[in-house]
Formats: sequence, C-alpha cells, structure tokens
Amino acid sequence: MKRYSIIGVACAALCVWVAAARGNAPASPRFQALKCPPVALGQTWAILDRDGANRQVEPYLSSLANGESGTGMISSPPFIVDSDEITMTICGHDGPQGGQKKNFVAIVDARKGEVLLQVPPPQNDALQVSKLDVRGLRGTQVRIELRDGDSGTGFAWMGVGAIDAGPALRVDFKQGMPTGWAEAVHTADVRYDLLEGGVPFKRLLSSFTIIPKNGSVEIPCGFAAERLYFLGCTANVRPLETCGGIEIHYKDGSPDVIPLMGGFTLDDWGKLLSPSKALRLHPSADPYQHYLVIRPRSEVIEKIRLVAAPDGIIPRITAITCETTAEAETLMPLPSTTLNSREAAWIEANAISADALNLNDVIKAIRADHKMPAPESPIGFRKHRLDSAFRSEGLAVADFNGDGRLDIAAGNVYYAGPDWKMVPMFGEAKAFNRFGYSDAFLCYADDINRDGHTDLIVVGFPGQQSRWLENPGSPGSHWKTHPVMEQTGNENPAYVDVDDDGRRELVFMHGDKCALARPGVDPTQPWTVQVIAGPGDPGAAHGLGVGDINGDGRLDVVIPDGWWEGPASASTSSWTFHPAKFFGGAQLCVADLDGDGDSDVLGSSPHAYGIAWCEQTPDGWQMHEIDHSISQTHAIAVADMNGDGLPDFVTGKRFWAHNGHDAGSFQLSVLCWYEQKRVDGKPQFTQHLIDAESGVGLQFAIVDLNGDKRPDIVTSNKKGVFVFEQVSP
Repeated sequence: MKRYSIIGVACAALCVWVAAARGNAPASPRFQALKCPPVALGQTWAILDRDGANRQVEPYLSSLANGESGTGMISSPPFIVDSDEITMTICGHDGPQGGQKKNFVAIVDARKGEVLLQVPPPQNDALQVSKLDVRGLRGTQVRIELRDGDSGTGFAWMGVGAIDAGPALRVDFKQGMPTGWAEAVHTADVRYDLLEGGVPFKRLLSSFTIIPKNGSVEIPCGFAAERLYFLGCTANVRPLETCGGIEIHYKDGSPDVIPLMGGFTLDDWGKLLSPSKALRLHPSADPYQHYLVIRPRSEVIEKIRLVAAPDGIIPRITAITCETTAEAETLMPLPSTTLNSREAAWIEANAISADALNLNDVIKAIRADHKMPAPESPIGFRKHRLDSAFRSEGLAVADFNGDGRLDIAAGNVYYAGPDWKMVPMFGEAKAFNRFGYSDAFLCYADDINRDGHTDLIVVGFPGQQSRWLENPGSPGSHWKTHPVMEQTGNENPAYVDVDDDGRRELVFMHGDKCALARPGVDPTQPWTVQVIAGPGDPGAAHGLGVGDINGDGRLDVVIPDGWWEGPASASTSSWTFHPAKFFGGAQLCVADLDGDGDSDVLGSSPHAYGIAWCEQTPDGWQMHEIDHSISQTHAIAVADMNGDGLPDFVTGKRFWAHNGHDAGSFQLSVLCWYEQKRVDGKPQFTQHLIDAESGVGLQFAIVDLNGDKRPDIVTSNKKGVFVFEQVSP
C-alpha cells in the first residue's frame, strides 16, 4: 500500500501524455464491450490465509473471501460482558485514507441492536492489537459484529485474528470458524464502470474479477473480432508462474489457449510493471489495471473461457473489450474512441496470436530480465516441427518405406526420414480437431504378417477398436486395415514380448480384466485373447507397465494396485497377483533407478499433478515424490539421456488431455527431461526444460534418429508432430 503516491504520480503523468497525444491519430475501429456474467459472491467472510496483498499469512477471519468489493456482516453469538477489557487483533482498511466508517468491529446490544462501541481497522494489512475498555458494559448482553460495508475495489476490506472477551468469549480464528458465527450468501449486483482514456472498457464493479471462485467462467460471444482486450491481468504471482488461462473457442475449429503467466500476460497487482521485455501489458486509465491484447483467428468466436488454477490465486480480469464491427446480443456499445498513435503502435506490435506464440523465447527473456538462472543442462535439443496438425497422440519409429532410414508413423500418416516428408497411408491425411480426440491413442511398429514390410498397430480410443495397418511395400500405395480387438481398454497398453517367444503381445485391459492378445494363424482376423487376471484380482486400471519386478528373469505386468508375476510359461500357466500401491496412472516404468540391484517403479499423473518413484525395499514399497509442478504427464519413459550410465527419464504435459478440464490444463505444454544424480547413494532428479509449447501425448519415442549415438525424442499430440534432436548445449 506504500506505493500509492508513486502510482498516483504515474497515473497523472499517463493522463497528461494521453491528453497531449489525442487528436493526431486516425480513428480506431469500433470498440464494443463483451457482456460478462455477474459473479455469484457466496460469503464475504471466511477463514483465509492470504492478506490484502495476497501474501501468505496465518489463518484469520477476513472479508476478502470475494475480493475487496464484497460486503457483508458476520456476528458472534450473544454473551454477557464479564470483564473490563476486550482484546482483539484487527487488520484491513476503511477506505484509502480511512475514516469512511463503512468497515468496523462493533459491540452491539444484543437485545436492542444498538451499536455501543466500534473500532475501525488499523489501515494496515498486518494484524494489530486493539483493546476496548468495556467496564461500563459489565453485565450487558452483547454480540460482536464484524461489518464490511465498503464495496470499493481498493482499501475496502478488514479481518480479525483473535478475540478475547474474557471467559464469556474467546476466539482464535486460526482454529477455524467457531460455532454460532454465520453469514448469509450474497449475490452480486451488476454494476458497470466506464473506463475511458485509450482503449475503452466497461468493467464490472460488483466483483473483484470475472473469474469466480470455482475457477472458470464461460462467456458467450457469437461474432468474429479483430482483437480482444482483457483488462486487469493481475495476480500476485512470481515471474513464470502460470495461474490461469484464456481459452478462445471458435464455432468451427480448435480453440486457442493463452497462458496467464507472471512477467508475460500477468503482473503483480500490488507492484509496478515487471522489468521484462516479454511483458505484454499496457497501462489503462486505471493505474492499478493494465490490458492484454489477443488477436484471434478470423472465425466466429463461440465463447471465451477464463480459467484459474484450482486452490490457487485467481487472476484478476474485470472487463473484455472487442474490436469488431459485428452486431450481437452479447456486445454492448462503447463510446467512439480515437487512439493516440503510440498506443495504436504498441497494440499492433504486442497483440498475441496463439499461432505465433514463441513461449520458449518468452521464458528465456523473463529469466534473463528477472535474473532467474535456469538449471544448467549437460545436453541440448534442436526442435523440428514436422506437422502442426493433430494426427494422433501416439507414434512409432521404424523403417516403413524400406529405404534403410528411420521414419515416424503417427496414426494414418508417416514422415519419411531423413527429410520427414509426410506420406499418407490412405490417400489423404486425416487431421483431428484439438477440441476432441483422435482415433489413434498409441502406435506400435511390427511386421505382423511376416512379409518383410513394417506394419503399424494403432490402439484407438479406450473401449473402441484397435487395428493394424498392412504396409503395401510401395510408398504412396493404400494400406489395408485389419482388426486386432473390437474393444481395447485402458489408455496405456503395452506391446512387448511377454512370453519370450520372439513375438510381441499387446498387454491391455480386456473388459475388466488384464489380458494379452496375439495374432493367430491368420493375422488378418481378430487376435487371440489370454486373460491373465484371476477372479479376485483388481479390474481395469488407468496405468500399466511391463518389467521384471522380482528379478527372476521373466516379465511381470504392473498396474497401480500391484503386479502379476510372470509364470514359467506365460502363455499357458496362471499368473499370480501381488497387491501393492504404485504411484501413477500412465506408463509405469520398471527400472533399477537407485542402482541397488532390484527393480523400482516410476509413475506420473495423467490428469493431475505429480511424478514419483516407488523404491523396492525389504520392508515393501516406499514412494519418493520427484516433482509436483507439471500436470497431465500422460506419457513417461526412462532412458540414459546424457550417457553417464544413470537412468534419467523424459515426460511432459499432454496438452488438453480432457479438453481443458484437467487440473493445470492452461499451463505450458512443456517437454522435460529429468537428470539423475546420486546423493548419498539415492537418486536425485533435476528437471531440464526442453520445450514449452509441445508436450507429450499418450506415448512418445526416445531413439537415435540420426546415428550419432545420442538419444533423440519424437512426440505427437494435439500440438502437432515434433522431433527433438539432441545436440551439444
């Protein structure tokens, strides 16, 4: 709050600058305000652990539950005054300079309702001790009321940490809301404020932000726009921290997703602008709010979805202005506006387009400007984008055209190496809408019919058909499709030689049972299924792996609830299930991560946060969390990436795994490798960012593509198809 005079001077200077520059630039296109729904306020008072600057504090009772504009009263149960003094700790404000008499703590006659004493907040974000002399009220039945009557958006909140009124009433709000304290739920009034001076905005005054506490809001549109302007764009976040996103959904086509990230599209509402040159915020006529400009595609926008991190800081967005000449019920007129030439030039240079984002450069700029060194990586990667279309979420690497070089197959096409020219398998390459799913979740290369040509197995959407595509042996010719299974359960089947007969099996969930599938005498017919799960074994699992758990030289099958022990004859003998609790729901990687001679299990979180490994010990399995910063790590693989002899691993975000409705779906689509070092004999993993705008799908490949003896990475997902060639750092 000490910055108030500095920002006031900045605001005055800005107004003078705007006024001086008006009148010498051409009129801007038509600006219209997007109608934003009012926010359901819920309760004004709640136990919070954040103060007015959004800093972490000990829990206290605060009227900030719905932002500073929330108003309401909460009361203690009646009690008889039986002490000479009431002591309480209070924080907050009664207007910018105090003295508004809208926010206060009141001692109220419980029978008559009269205010007997009142105490204003101390004009401080920190709790201050306040003592009331109540000797004259001994024997009176009273109640303590906490009143917030200020609906402003600044210096309009208060809080209480503890109250000591003697034996009759002692409350410490660190312990939670006490019995008998209650407040009715409030509904926001729709009140607008017109903000002029540059790009105009009609902002909601009745709520601190358009984004509600449940974390997301969908705003109907129904028009095309040249640009979209988002006012506010503030949150108390660190540089590079992403706490929300803007999704632009089109009537026909995949959505655009713009991350709300500190130092780029968000800044701390309590500070001046970030020093980063990557920042894309422009001052508005309100010194506390800035605006972000997005250039959408030239298509009809169906809706705009604003989303915040669950259990995190909710970004502040108070208004959306659309630069459009369209007419729609969702738009409200704004005054005719002429932008000065400098602001118009800034908008032209800084409008963000989802198709043109280079988040890798953004991250580098923010790190450099904020002096945030990244972990030094012993290896580097050169990115090659083979395709921008959504072809599949799995891929296979093999020589499909018979020229002796590795190719990359993704669903219904392959990319011929080394130039990666796309070759459709069915005459025309099929692409999928990112706002949905493909029919290719995982891909495996194998010569199914033993004709000398590499075919492709494609596992479809869970519960639907899997198939194999017969290689015609002539590039450009039509591939035939043959069934594998009519229904293939779970999202992470494996394709591996389980029974050591020289042919691989598909390991998957058949209905509610774990099973193996093999081609029969005629591979063009549906494959033969062998159920390995017993009658009482666990059912379908989101997550699966294959490896030698018990060190007997035979492969076992792992799910999050335990593992099936591979018998001496995997195709005929029964499999024994061993209950256990493994972390993860994607690929479960079986490897000796700690070098002690037995197998451990590495897992990730396909629809949540977290990566962890489970150590095999004489006393059972012990879990060790590695990272909790990335969500939707729907694919993971172990490999020695830097050639030091220790197992590292690669993972990343599966972009829009559930179409924007998973935790952290708005965060950057990162691809990372985790370097292992041993500390006191135990694995320690360091995350190294490879890329910030690709991620993983449900399956990726780590393979030496160019024969330089260094592992490269190949991915396919809703962002496209990518090769990350390992190079020197």
